[in-house]
This record gives sequence, C-alpha cells and structure tokens, in this order.
Amino acid sequence: MILVDLGGTYHQDLRQDVFVKEEYYFLNVSGIGTFTVYDTFDCTFECLSNPSCLSLNLAASKEADGKFWCQLLSSHKFINPNEYKENESSHHFSLKVRSRPTSCVQYGQQSASNDGIYKIYDNGGNTFLAYCDLRSEPGIAWTLVMSWSRENRLMSAFHNSPFQINAPEHETYPSWDRYRLSLERMRSLQAHSTHWRATCSYPTHGIDFRDYLRGNFKDFNIVDFMGWGTCKRVEHINIRGYVGTNLTAPFWQDIHNTFILHTDSEAAHCEFNAASTGAVPSEDNFGFYSSFNTNFRCTQGPQSNTQWWFGAHV
Repeated sequence: MILVDLGGTYHQDLRQDVFVKEEYYFLNVSGIGTFTVYDTFDCTFECLSNPSCLSLNLAASKEADGKFWCQLLSSHKFINPNEYKENESSHHFSLKVRSRPTSCVQYGQQSASNDGIYKIYDNGGNTFLAYCDLRSEPGIAWTLVMSWSRENRLMSAFHNSPFQINAPEHETYPSWDRYRLSLERMRSLQAHSTHWRATCSYPTHGIDFRDYLRGNFKDFNIVDFMGWGTCKRVEHINIRGYVGTNLTAPFWQDIHNTFILHTDSEAAHCEFNAASTGAVPSEDNFGFYSSFNTNFRCTQGPQSNTQWWFGAHV
C-alpha cells in the first residue's frame, strides 16, 4: 500500500496553491451555480465552499455593475477535454486538490490514479486513512469499508454485527485480514457514494469479476437492510463463475439474530440461482461464513479475505 496525503486546510493566503489559473480558457459544461462576485477570491471561495465544485469559469472583465460572473463546475478539463477551449472573455480555475476530500471518489475526480491509502474527512470534519481503489473499474472510485480473512470470520465485527451496528475493528489503518470502519464513517462515505460492491481476495486477484458482487444504494441500501432471505436487486453477481446481471438475489442481515450481511448461493427462491453449480449446504457468500465453500475465493484458505467497498462514478 502507498500513502498519498493530499488533504489540507484552505486559507485565503494559500489560494494560489489550491487553484491553477489558465487565462482565456473556458470549460463548456453544465454548471452547478452561477454568481456575480467582486473579485477572484469571492469566486474561488464559493467553489471551496461547495463539495461538488472541481473547477470554475470566471469572467475576464467586469460587467457594467462592477462585478464578475462566476460559474462553478462539478467537472474539470480532464473529464471533459473536448469541451475545454480557448476564448476571449473568461479565465478557468481548476482545483489542484479538494481541500477536504470526503471519499476516494473526489480523489478520482482530481485525476489521482494510484491505488493506496489516502486521507479522508468524515462528516464531522475529522480525518481518517482509507484505502482507495482508483483503477480496477475505469470511471469508478471505491473506498474500502471492511475486510477480513477467513480465519477471522467468527470475530463479532465480521460475523454477527450488521452494517448498522457500530463495530469498528482496527480502523486506524486499513488492513486486509481485520478491518472495519465505524458506523459514523461508513455513513459519511455512504453519503458520497452511489454504489457498493463485495470482492474476494482483492490483494491476490484484483478485479476480474469472479466471486464479485455489485449493487447501488438506490435499489438496495445494504447499511440499513434487515431481512432473512429477502430477494434484493443487484447489478452484477458472480459466485464460483456462475454469473447474474440486473436480477434479484437472496440476502440475510439481522440485528436481532446477529447475521452480518451475506447471500447464500444454495438458496433458490430468487432470480439468481447457483444451487446446482457446486454449492455446499447453506453456503454463505460475502459474509457470515457459518458454512463456507473452498471453491469460493473469499473462503479458499485461512488467509483468503472478503472486502466491502462504497463508491461512485468519477
């Protein structure tokens, strides 16, 4: 893992270190807000105050009322290079780095490209270190929220503590064999994410979409879900090479009977049915692991591990 510390505290005297100014350029994309301002500082301050702002266009000269127009943008020239053009009426300012990144998504939006450990700010303004996967799925940035090895499967944080239980484990520094963020930090990341995924032995296999699960929070809010074998829609699921896309699969998570979120590939009552593809009796997948299959990458051996991630498109 590598440590990339791009976090910082904004101060008006350091504005030149936060923005790159390119005179007589304009990024022609939809804005998230247009203002009239007295000077450059007012415009850049508006951008830094808006979590979605990555760059801005600013008029090169004042209007008749003595003010400049200022347009905030949620994109930048690296995302929309074909829309970045010279002109005679404006200057373009792009953030070198978001001063308070709240997820790995913002690092991806700033064109960070190295996977590794980054500084993140939670909703309370406190920092923590998180592992960011910025490369495995082009266009999506993922933040690791939980990882544990098969040999640690019976620890409370990974066996009988649903997502909505606050059960942090070794959260001060990400590791693959024993790591879980606090509920507060999970919810902070969830607020800046549209999708979630589960992976098996990511450090060994990376992402080749075998033994892999992905969904979106709109269809399936995994943090607040409670149920027994409830059929929930997922975007993609692969268990032992058996694949399903845009269908329902059964999920368990219960705060009273203490199941962490998982599916069971032997269950056959939802659209995804892998019961006849080598499942063992009551086979647990992506969590719980009271019954596990050594042909499933998450549970092949004692050091095999399971990950849960939150993410979004950049």
